[in-house]
Formats: sequence, structure tokens, C-alpha cells
Amino acid sequence: MSSETATPQEQTPDGVRALEFFSGLGGLHYGLEFAVPDACVVAAFDINEHANKCYLHNFGLKPIYTGIEYLDHKAIDKFRANCWLMSPPCQPYTRGGKELDDKDARAEGLLHLVKLLGQVTNVPRYIFVENVPNFETSRSRELLVEKLDELNYEIHEFLVSPLQVGVPNDRKRYYLTARLRPEGVRDPCDPSYLDSATVHSVPWLSPPSTRFPQPRPIADYLEDLAVGDQTYDVPEKFITKRHKFRFDVVKPDSTSGSCFTKAYGSHHVIGSGSFLQTRNFHKQYQADDQSALLTLGLRFFSPTEVARLHAFPITGEAELHNRDGSPRASRHAFTFPDSISMAQRWRLLGNSLNCRVVGVLMRDVLFRPT
Repeated sequence: MSSETATPQEQTPDGVRALEFFSGLGGLHYGLEFAVPDACVVAAFDINEHANKCYLHNFGLKPIYTGIEYLDHKAIDKFRANCWLMSPPCQPYTRGGKELDDKDARAEGLLHLVKLLGQVTNVPRYIFVENVPNFETSRSRELLVEKLDELNYEIHEFLVSPLQVGVPNDRKRYYLTARLRPEGVRDPCDPSYLDSATVHSVPWLSPPSTRFPQPRPIADYLEDLAVGDQTYDVPEKFITKRHKFRFDVVKPDSTSGSCFTKAYGSHHVIGSGSFLQTRNFHKQYQADDQSALLTLGLRFFSPTEVARLHAFPITGEAELHNRDGSPRASRHAFTFPDSISMAQRWRLLGNSLNCRVVGVLMRDVLFRPT
């Protein structure tokens, strides 16, 4: 566990001083460290006690346990932050969450931050937002970018999968970067950003100086489990109860796997993530053939393996590389406290993000040299 604590004295006034809202496991924090190694997260905010334990364990910084909607501009200003990182709840923008958008109570935190942008004295120079696909068509997003445009931010939006940056996991997400222009308030006669907004499908704005490699095989992300270890075996009943359901099964040499959700590892297996095949690799089968599936030695990916596929720095070595191809070390390694159960680990990871995608977008877009 890191003994580092974030205090105002740790960072020079010219450096990046960030607030991490809806901090979770700290995926945005890790992405920031990849992009700007000397950046300082001065405060984090979340109301998930298990996530906050993990955050404290890894960063030595205890997140503030309060709903974002209860913060006022004075509380925000005291941190003297110039960067806001946000990963607000995704449920208002998903079919499972009924797509209530800005009418969903879980959207209140984000909408409150939009309001605070017009009230704070220390207007952040940099803003980064992550959410699910569909957010780009939401009323919440419209309110956010309208405020950013009004305050004269340079805005860029993306829909990017980790597969595009060399990670074998298909977890496409929405990302927004916003950087305050130096000339002050936007001229009201200028065209609105929304009139010509483009959501980019690649994680750069121009031909990149570094081409990303093809995704490595999933085998590179697996733990060396003991022979006969059944800890992560998929119970037979999870398969036999799903008649004609086509499970997503991947092999160690696969270079893509499906998105892991917070239900992964539970009996809610439909659409929650890939199963790993551990034997009979040459057997031909149909994905909805239950009897055949039972012979493949299917197991869940361990929480550590899921974390690796989300590019959390398990060993302290980042899943991001410098422009010359050399690995960039993370200031903080990622581990779970012993008090966090297996089910809680899977659930927390299902609510998290891919640190490499975040790091790339921060490095190449948000903090790119001007």
C-alpha cells in the first residue's frame, strides 16, 4: 500500500492538479499518471465503500464519501484544481437502466458538476469524461457540451475500444476531452459546437506518431494457476440452465474477448463477459451446445486477469508505452485489499474502465503539446 497522501504542497502551481469524481477503483487516476507522470490527484469522490477501500489501499488517498450533487462551488475551489476527471454512473444511458437520461436520479451528480462549472472561481483547464455508448446521444451530454462550449473549451469526443490500442478486450466506451482555450469566453456569434460535433472512432485527431500493435493473445494476461485449481470453474448449472444461449468462449490464443460487466462471476452469466476454455482446444462445437461446452473446462477470468485486461498496472508497469516504444512505469501499482471478496472484485472491475485507452486519449489529445 502506498503511503503517499495528496496535499497542496506536493505539486507546483503550474502542474496538473486533478479532482477525480465518481472515482471507483481509480482508473482515471491511473490513466492520468500514464499521460502526465508528475500529475497530482488532490481529491477523489465516491460513495462506494469497497471502491474507496481499494483507492486508499493503492493511492494512499482516502476518497471523500459524499454524493457529488451535495458539493458546492466553495468546496471545489478550495482544492485549487485545474483538472476534473469524471466517470459518472452509466445506468441512465443504458437499456437496462431504462434510458431515463437526465431524468434519472443517478444523473444528478454529473448535471450538478455541469452547473458548478459556471460557478467555480478556479475553472478547470482540463476535463475528461468517460461513459457508455449512447451517452453521445443523450440530453445529459448535450447539457454538458453546451456548457463547455459556452465557457470556450476545445472539445473532442470519441467512441473507442481497447482493441484499437492493442488490448484483447472489446469494451467500447464514450470519452470526452475538453481543454480551456486561452482567449476567454466564446464569442456568441461563433457557430455552436453541437452544430458540427463529431464523435471520433479512433483515439487520435491526426495520424499518430506511434502505431499501436495488434492485440496480444489473452494468454499474456493469464495468471499461472496451479494444476487442478477449480477456484474459477464455471458451475455446470450456469451452462445447463441457459438453453440455446450462445456463450462467449475464448481460448488462450484468442486476441479478443467481450466486455466484462459487474455481474461477471455470478449466475447472471448472459452478456456478462467471456469464459476461458482450458481444454479440448481442437474440438469443434456449437456455442449453444451445452453438452459440448461442458467438456471444454470453462472457467471465469480471475479478478487479476480482468484487471490486466482493463490495463490496471498490476506489477506497476503500465499498459501504456512511451512514443519510443519503451514501457512507462506507473507511480502506483494496483492490487486489491485482502478484505475485498472475490464477488466484490468482479463487481468493481465491471464498473471500471480501461486505463490504457484513458492514458492514450489523455496523452495524445487532452494534454498534447500545443
